[in-house]
Amino acid sequence: MNADISIIQAIVFLLTGSLLFVAAFGLMRFEKIVNILYARLHIIGVVDFACIITLLFFGKPMIALVAVLYFILTPVAVHSIAKAHYDGGAGDNY
Repeated sequence: MNADISIIQAIVFLLTGSLLFVAAFGLMRFEKIVNILYARLHIIGVVDFACIITLLFFGKPMIALVAVLYFILTPVAVHSIAKAHYDGGAGDNY
């Protein structure tokens, strides 16, 4: 039974790692265009969600608590970064 869980965890980690690699490549591929910062922040939020799901697959209560806190605090941080960028005078330009 424990070996089955280890195999499932390994598959989830490999899948998440490959998705993170694809997302990082996609972020580097963007050119400098209007509103690109907000699109990049959105992609980073999606990647963070994948990391949270991976943390939940560890199955330990303390790591699950970290994942829940990460799930709550990450959108606040991303919104704060975007608002500071917009209010700092950059407007919609990158």
